[in-house]
Amino acid sequence: MTKKAILFVLLFLSLGLLWYKNTHQAEIASYLGDYYFKKNDMLKAQQFYEKAFELGANDTKQRDLYVNSIINSPMNTDSQEKLVKFIQLPSNDGAKLKAEYFLYDFKREIHRKYPGNYISQAPFNQKIIRWSKIPITYDFIKTGKEPAYFEREVENAFTEWEKATDHTLLFSRERKNPNIVISFNEINPADQAQKKYVVAYTIPNLENDKLQSTEIKFYLKEPDGEYFSPNQIYNTALHEIVHAIGFMGHSYDRENIMYLSKDSASVLNDTRETLTKADIDTVILLYKIKPDITNTDKPEGEYIPPVVLGGKEDVNRAKTKEAKNYIRKAPSLPIGYIDLAESYAAKQEYSNAIKALEQAERLADTDDVKYIVYYNLGVVYYYIDHLELAKDYVNRAMEIQNTEELNYLLAEIYTKEKDYEKACAKYESLIAQDPKNIDYTINLTNIYITNHQYLKARQVLKNHIKNNPQDKNNPRFQAYGILRAFL
Repeated sequence: MTKKAILFVLLFLSLGLLWYKNTHQAEIASYLGDYYFKKNDMLKAQQFYEKAFELGANDTKQRDLYVNSIINSPMNTDSQEKLVKFIQLPSNDGAKLKAEYFLYDFKREIHRKYPGNYISQAPFNQKIIRWSKIPITYDFIKTGKEPAYFEREVENAFTEWEKATDHTLLFSRERKNPNIVISFNEINPADQAQKKYVVAYTIPNLENDKLQSTEIKFYLKEPDGEYFSPNQIYNTALHEIVHAIGFMGHSYDRENIMYLSKDSASVLNDTRETLTKADIDTVILLYKIKPDITNTDKPEGEYIPPVVLGGKEDVNRAKTKEAKNYIRKAPSLPIGYIDLAESYAAKQEYSNAIKALEQAERLADTDDVKYIVYYNLGVVYYYIDHLELAKDYVNRAMEIQNTEELNYLLAEIYTKEKDYEKACAKYESLIAQDPKNIDYTINLTNIYITNHQYLKARQVLKNHIKNNPQDKNNPRFQAYGILRAFL
């Protein structure tokens, strides 16, 4: 056989093998899953079974082996996420039922370890927020008008939470970029009918799903002009610190420090409050959940939110109830209306969300609150295709603070308007600002594909992989087929 003929045969065989691989990928992945399962290499087996499921494989036996491989592995957050993702697949069989039962029992075991907890009230906009680094830092912005005991009693409250959690939580005073900022305001918005109700409130500062800071805003005086007492400040600080570390809701039990009207009752009685076991268990459990929003790029935890809290419907039901309760107790504060709007938006009840946000806008007394309201109004109007109004609210928010999340929303609005030139320019700017963000890359790539600019689309993907080589095999890039070749 001539050299040319040999090369031709080799080329033919290579093309044949490539064709077979491309047309039988699901079968090959399933076979490799079985192979590694028999070798007792469960992680490898899981990887190949997952690949097979992505490619459409639906063999009942392999689905069962996959679930067994997970539930017999350490139940870390990776294993939990795999089971949650598995039960969301469209198939209904014994493997899915086994996964559901296992997660149900696992959830019960978690809650037995922390009895009486009210963690279901923790989420903010259906997401778990908390700090990832311990100690959590704090500092004061003082007016010079507050009595010295204000600062002292807030610090006493920090110390009490450290002791109560057996130092699971630690706090440290830090002047440079503290996690928690405590400020004081002489003007109390409560009227005489709500006398002694509003002592303080807490606002999270989020940017592009990153927790930047939280601010506890104390009032100095009651509506009648008297300074709040040491006990009143201490009790309120115990409550607001929990918000500042990420718990965004309230308890429905009057005994717990996070009961919505707890500060009202303690102010009236002027007695020093103590933390309940439910308070402590809730906070400890919060700091064992892998957060959706935090201050690091790689959040960690023992449990994932869906395992502890249930699905999105469960979370949203709890938050709607919480927001309505908050509004009943504190109708003059905007935060309850913002929470209610977010729960309505999650259910796609956009007209109700707008009404709640408009009420929050009327009550907003700080730029921080106005920013949150304007941003959320921009999002809601984007969802219902009122794009001019959406841009108007984005611009209002930008006058307060020009953030990455606002620019992302603006890029999405331009895309929906089919103003692709502005959308591309905005995404290019966002990618330059945050080259690790895969959403920016995917959205810009999709715009170029929509406009048949395939070379530009491929260049965007190539640049992302160059800057983020760990994303080369990211499943989110699978859909781009030939555009991914040789990246």
